[in-house]
Amino acid sequence: MDPRIQIIAILGSGVILAVVFGLIRQRKLREEYALLWLGASLLLIIMSLWRDLLETVARIVGVAYPPSVLFLAAIVLGFLLAMHFSVSLSRLANQNKRLTQEVALLKHQLEPTQTPSPPAPIPATHDADSDPNT
Repeated sequence: MDPRIQIIAILGSGVILAVVFGLIRQRKLREEYALLWLGASLLLIIMSLWRDLLETVARIVGVAYPPSVLFLAAIVLGFLLAMHFSVSLSRLANQNKRLTQEVALLKHQLEPTQTPSPPAPIPATHDADSDPNT
């Protein structure tokens, strides 16, 4: 494998790892998702560093050009992450729907028990003749 490709693969994987650590430090990425991204970036770094592993995996998969396995691994990991996020999003949508329905039922139960407030008093009008300021 060309050393330039290996260097680019290591740098790209390192950038992903650095971005994940930055998002964790800023508390913009939850732990459960951080573990997925850390695992994915570490797997890419290992495959980038260990040439024999990359060539062995390429032979097993039937890929003629071993660096293509890195792209295959990135695509598979991206697919798995997208699937995980789709499942999480579906679960959250169902929870949101259920919570909305519960809030509507609670509002409906509270409406009959609330007593209507008396209407606000109508302010008295002043005649122009009785106003001392005119």
